[in-house]
Amino acid sequence: MMTEAFTTIATRPAELQKKAVRVRDKARLVWTDTDSRTRTAVQMIALLAVVIIAYSYSLTTLMQLANLNTPLAYVSLVPLISLVLAIFRSRPAKPEPAIHDRQTDYIIGIPLMAGALAVNLLLPYKLSAMFWVWRIDLLTLPFFVAGAVAVIFGVRVLWRQKLAVGFLFLAWPYPYTTVLLGVLNAFTAATLYAMDRIIRVLHVATPSSAVDNTVFTIVHNGKPFNLSVISACSGVSSVVGFLLVGTAFAAIIRGPLIRKILWLAAGMVLLWVFNLGRLTLVFWSGQRFGENFAINVLHPFIGLLLFTVGVGIMIFFIRPFGLRFGFEGGARSVIEHISAPEVAEPEPEQRRNIPVPKVYLAVALVLVFAIIVGFSNVGLQSYNLVADVSGSPKVVSFIQHPVSPVGWTSRYEETFDWAAPLFGEQSTWNRYLLTPGGTGDLRAQTQLVADVIDTPDLQSFAAFGVEQCYQFHGYSLADVSQVSLTGGIIGQALSYTSQQYGSWTIVYWILPVKKGTGTLYERVVLYVQNQRAAISDKTRAKMAARGQTPGNSQQAILLDNQTFLEAYAREMIQDEANKSAPLLAKSAQA
Repeated sequence: MMTEAFTTIATRPAELQKKAVRVRDKARLVWTDTDSRTRTAVQMIALLAVVIIAYSYSLTTLMQLANLNTPLAYVSLVPLISLVLAIFRSRPAKPEPAIHDRQTDYIIGIPLMAGALAVNLLLPYKLSAMFWVWRIDLLTLPFFVAGAVAVIFGVRVLWRQKLAVGFLFLAWPYPYTTVLLGVLNAFTAATLYAMDRIIRVLHVATPSSAVDNTVFTIVHNGKPFNLSVISACSGVSSVVGFLLVGTAFAAIIRGPLIRKILWLAAGMVLLWVFNLGRLTLVFWSGQRFGENFAINVLHPFIGLLLFTVGVGIMIFFIRPFGLRFGFEGGARSVIEHISAPEVAEPEPEQRRNIPVPKVYLAVALVLVFAIIVGFSNVGLQSYNLVADVSGSPKVVSFIQHPVSPVGWTSRYEETFDWAAPLFGEQSTWNRYLLTPGGTGDLRAQTQLVADVIDTPDLQSFAAFGVEQCYQFHGYSLADVSQVSLTGGIIGQALSYTSQQYGSWTIVYWILPVKKGTGTLYERVVLYVQNQRAAISDKTRAKMAARGQTPGNSQQAILLDNQTFLEAYAREMIQDEANKSAPLLAKSAQA
């Protein structure tokens, strides 16, 4: 009996293995015996699913750009346009040999996905808030999609869909914010000049003042009200929108490159002229029906309507420009290409030679990458405290509006003008004394010092870093480490000693801030002198309750002070963000 039992136990794993092999072979037969249309649909659903899993938060914020009154509003259309391009390129323009190499698919696909994964996991700790300001997450999206396409569909399909995948790079907001800022003022000036000439003829409004030519006065039933033509209303949004849509059309229409460029340029000019008509119509409706109708009824939808009409007109003018729908490599039109009958299904013995015979393995592999990227992507929500979905700062400069946690007061001490050659002529370096009070959770028995530098040149902080400064002056550095603050901000902590100034603990961080309509980069350096009485007994007790180990030794004092400065920095950043929201809202209304 005992021998039979051992025999049964020994043969059970082998039986389970055979059963697993039968299930695997049956599943593979189901896949290979399915018609090509169904296989493609399953692969496409799997691809869309893994992309959504990996970049759910990034895609959500991209859709939210459509609600912003900025030139980035139409960037939210990029994923949809890319999907449409993929549909148009779903079939090869000419017959392809039935040669497929899955090793090449994995060799190309896995590094692309691994690269996107590495960037999303590692760079947020390296770049801190700048990872979100530069929207690096959206920059990695095309690489992940390319890798997923190579693994799920094969490299041949990836090459066929290179335009659709490459188009996803246009969803990266940073180039728009950097390039558009250089031309936005000129674009707005041209719009204001044209509107000044239009109202002289139509008399629907008058300039509000000779100083600010962006404000116009409209009179309705004897009651005047003002409307402002800001940069977002200058027509640059619709021009950028047509550039995106027009570029997609240029990829699927045939004809000389110069004609495509002329067609795109004509479309952008037409959309700008339509925007002048939109502004004129808003002024006229305000004069005729009042401010509420012009702003709350007409303004929200008239821009989208005219944009749609403009795109429709330019589609109609494709043939007059000497262009036609079709693929560069084939003679059939797009409609013929899509509606062409399916190629006859191969015989059963030939179906084993399909491009992706082990689709379950391919999807499972991509899904693993997607889940890991997805966890890091959801974590990007923390940046919402300090920057909006476009990467624009939501925090006002500390120098412009100093803040301090509950129970503390900040007092300006001095300005270091000698540092302008280091951080730029437009930079500002102020020192503040932070004094504790008798309330709040953060209590201390000594003042803190805050050195705050604002500059438009982010690279100057790398060239003249805090550690390099103290090393240059011969100070002894210790305990240098990264610290996670709040809002996705990664700071640095260190301590230094000098014979003249004694021993100090430092926590500093860099944050993009808003100043007027521009962006500055702010480095805040908090100092506290290392002494036994620096932190109050109440604060020490709270630190001990959190599992931290305050003590009397020099190393324990350093640890106490560093932990205290980290907590102070978190409170300071949170308070700065909370108090910036109403200030920015008021500025936007003005």
